[in-house]
Amino acid sequence: MYVDVEQKNWDEILPFVTFAYNTAKQETTGFTPFYLLHGREAETTLDTMLPFCPNDFDDNNITKIAARAEESRQLARGHTLRAPDKERRRYDSKHQMVYYAPGDLVWVYTPVRKVGLSEKLLRRYFGPYQVLRRLSAVTYAVQDFDPASRKRKLREVVHVLRMKPYHDPAEQIETEDIPPKESYKGPITRSRIKTLEQNDSGALSSFSRGAMPHA
Repeated sequence: MYVDVEQKNWDEILPFVTFAYNTAKQETTGFTPFYLLHGREAETTLDTMLPFCPNDFDDNNITKIAARAEESRQLARGHTLRAPDKERRRYDSKHQMVYYAPGDLVWVYTPVRKVGLSEKLLRRYFGPYQVLRRLSAVTYAVQDFDPASRKRKLREVVHVLRMKPYHDPAEQIETEDIPPKESYKGPITRSRIKTLEQNDSGALSSFSRGAMPHA
């Protein structure tokens, strides 16, 4: 289910989005939001097709559900307190300190918001910027890089997390030349087609037996 192109049907799909969120197990807490609130999982369409059990709603069971909900909240609170350390270890295991030398060209992340346009689809990195000097372990002084421009260069201090190496979009990645398809000269007769089909079937037969077909 998706919002329409004009983004005007949010009120129609919002109940479905809300239900999906409330019934999805959260990585941080380890429980679904619905379970933490009610002490049980939400009923789905499939649950309504199963036989009804009135014993699930007696006084004793309701008391157990309330106790289970409170116990789940305590566990979720502990999981939430430990989540930052877990995320930090995960981040540290995948990231290394980045160093930029003076003269390096970089992209600089700059959030942009425009009315009527999706922020996720807007351009976020601008540049190139040239590194002037390293101010600290995590900050750099950079300036706008445009050798052809005589305007005053724009200088600013940016955090290293907002920077990434600059690569000229105009540069093309060199790839190996793709060999042209085999062509046949002269008229295509029935006898020639039959010969070509036999050659192809022989190559496929050799390939199926483990031998590579020869050109």
